Amino acid sequence: MEENSVWIIGIVTLAAGTLIGYLMGRSGDNSGQQKLVDQLNEAQQELNEYKGQVNGHFEKTAELVNNLTESYREVHQHLAQGSESLCKGEHSPAQLNSDTQSKLTELTDNEQDEQIPTVTEEMAPEPEEPEAVEPPRDYAPKSPDEEGTLSEKFGLKKEQEADEGEDIPPILKDHVPDNSPKDSDTKASV
Repeated sequence: MEENSVWIIGIVTLAAGTLIGYLMGRSGDNSGQQKLVDQLNEAQQELNEYKGQVNGHFEKTAELVNNLTESYREVHQHLAQGSESLCKGEHSPAQLNSDTQSKLTELTDNEQDEQIPTVTEEMAPEPEEPEAVEPPRDYAPKSPDEEGTLSEKFGLKKEQEADEGEDIPPILKDHVPDNSPKDSDTKASV
């Protein structure tokens, strides 16, 4: 019987521990979940406030643009009325419009034709044939009797002519490798 009571006490203790652990776990999760729910609600509220501010901004901008358009229209009407009432005589807007209209009606069709030349097939320039376009060269152009840039002798002729044309002063001739004294010259001078 003792063995059964040990088993019964162990099972009851295990069940009580499981029940206590479950209840403690549930109470801890609720606080974390509640914290996340609060943060989500706060973020949603901030987003709604921001949307309201954006809508208010654009409504105010539209209202100001409409006011600006209306003010421009009023300024334009004021200037037009002022020009009509203040400009009298030969420079009045009505006089200028009538003078321009009369000058336009004076032009006949013949005069208009003379003033605006028309292009006919005889007067039109003949289309030019496009010039043959050469592709870019990746070498220097040369005449047929010259050495090419890939030749082994290219550029040597100029160096030889430069060497022959150089006058070396007598003092320096001893120091130039081609004109260095030979063994026989050295023995004779000693």
